[in-house]
Amino acid sequence: MMKSPVLTTVFAAAAALALSACGDNERTAEADTSVAEAEVSTRMPEAAVSDAQLEAAANRAAADASQPRNGALTPDGQPQNPPAAPAQ
Repeated sequence: MMKSPVLTTVFAAAAALALSACGDNERTAEADTSVAEAEVSTRMPEAAVSDAQLEAAANRAAADASQPRNGALTPDGQPQNPPAAPAQ
């Protein structure tokens, strides 16, 4: 269970990234976390979208998908507790 965006960032930073050349000049980047994986692709030339930008987009997508959502269940099927509001 991920409770902190910091953990997600660490997992995203440590994610296995793979760039591969696909047909039709399509470029793809993949990122995995312990709970999510993401793949993004583009047909735009590298001059318009660099490999680093493509990798960053995959990392963001995997990190976003790793975050618990309202109504999500824990691995044992229990409702997740929403994060507590900060004290004011």
